[in-house]
Amino acid sequence: MKLQLLSLILTLNISLQLNAQTKQVNPQGNKPLVQTSSLNSAVKAIREEYNRINSLSLKSEKFKYEAEGCVEDGTVSYFKEGNVIVKVIETGSIGDGSWINQYYYHSGKIFFSYEKIVGGPAIGKVTTTERRYYIQDDKPLQQMEDKKIVKADARALEIIQTAYKLLKAYKTKDFAAALCNP
Repeated sequence: MKLQLLSLILTLNISLQLNAQTKQVNPQGNKPLVQTSSLNSAVKAIREEYNRINSLSLKSEKFKYEAEGCVEDGTVSYFKEGNVIVKVIETGSIGDGSWINQYYYHSGKIFFSYEKIVGGPAIGKVTTTERRYYIQDDKPLQQMEDKKIVKADARALEIIQTAYKLLKAYKTKDFAAALCNP
């Protein structure tokens, strides 16, 4: 009887510890934003952190750049919570198209990206495409195009790579190298 009671107590203790580990932590913490395998829970945690970041008054720095054949009127804006970059917005245009890309970070790791592309021929209909990338452990967790969930594609992997290039470019200020060279 004592052995069964001890076994039950140990099982409950382990269960409580695992439950505590899956909770979201402060962005300055060392634990990942999401530690759960449930897709819905992970997406919900990502949305909560996205909303938290966007509700803050963040310190920002804005830089302009151009690169022939790549971007006209390019800007990169970095947003910091304290001394930590939590958001980057990159915009630009070329020819008849323009874009805005937003990257969100938790403890130095990309967890969400929003992309809006507007363009079309000089004479003709202008199209707008919006994409959302939910990211966990540097892998696409879920991708949306406009309002529909779609299968994650190669663009999701490019977004993740670009997010980290932008973090590095903050020090060098060589945005064209980070954004225009594959």
